[in-house]
Amino acid sequence: MFGMVNWRDGVLGQIEAEVADSKVQLSSLLQRVVVLGGEAGSEKMRDWALQELHGYAHADTVPEYRRVAAALMAFVTNHAGYNGRPVQFHDSVFPDEVREFLRKKKVDLEEAVLGQGIGVIEAMADEGKDVHNIVPPWAPFIADTLNERNAVSNGRVGEVYLAVPNASVRGVLVRIHTALAQLVGELAALTPRGQEVPDRLAADQAVQFVVTGDRPVINYSAQRAGDGGTNVAVAGVTEAGPVTVSGANSMVVGSQSANGAGSSVVGVQAPGGAGSTVAGGQAVQAGRDADTVGSGAGDREPPVREGWWARLRKRGVIVALATIVGALAAVTGTAVALGWRP
Repeated sequence: MFGMVNWRDGVLGQIEAEVADSKVQLSSLLQRVVVLGGEAGSEKMRDWALQELHGYAHADTVPEYRRVAAALMAFVTNHAGYNGRPVQFHDSVFPDEVREFLRKKKVDLEEAVLGQGIGVIEAMADEGKDVHNIVPPWAPFIADTLNERNAVSNGRVGEVYLAVPNASVRGVLVRIHTALAQLVGELAALTPRGQEVPDRLAADQAVQFVVTGDRPVINYSAQRAGDGGTNVAVAGVTEAGPVTVSGANSMVVGSQSANGAGSSVVGVQAPGGAGSTVAGGQAVQAGRDADTVGSGAGDREPPVREGWWARLRKRGVIVALATIVGALAAVTGTAVALGWRP
């Protein structure tokens, strides 16, 4: 078997090397992500890894990959509380106003939200049960509603719970591991080879993609580039400020400026250097063979020298006449001064 080639050192390199190893515990990988988030200065990465380790405090913050289909069950007994049996219900037994109330509360009666810490989920998967009975926070309300509507003839609902197959629990573990692998893949793509710690914006973007599935229009890369370098700013990231890229053949996208021969920019920028190219509302500074597309201004042609009459015409007729009269008066005064007589 061929081993994975690791192109970098540090915590990111360790996670890259171990994320595909089934022998490495998921909790251990997540702990490394906490450390990596601290090194990168990414609060989003640290928070995500910590929530995966310790559990999510609120159901509405649990990612989609931790939600699974489940059966709505109730433990039904006689009125004396004996002869209990499990009975499956569907939301069709509830009136429209109850279903609308649950919809506003974002409660799905046939969905289990596994927001527990990774250790608890791993223990559930290893219990040996075929089905797990999970009691959600809204269970007492549903039980009371069923009893009020006499949903069970000659009996009462004692407890409401969700029946989750163990296969679904194991599936959640696989999905968490896949999310972690996605995170590592994003970080590897956004971090230059040989760099041990990802940039904060790259780490934040990777977590955003893993948790929400939303990817920014433009990927983030390093903020500095040398000769032949490329700089790309993240769309919608307010923390990023103006960026300056220096070097021949530099290319920038966003609110930056590029200096060097053959520079190219897109957006609100100003390049400088021979062969510079811009698109949009920009200005090419002191560049030979400069090109503009849009409302930019480039020094493409040398200024044309104009004759004295053309310059006079640009000043207006009155200014031109005044200039001519003034010139004649000056000539006459000079002649008189020299003693010339007509």
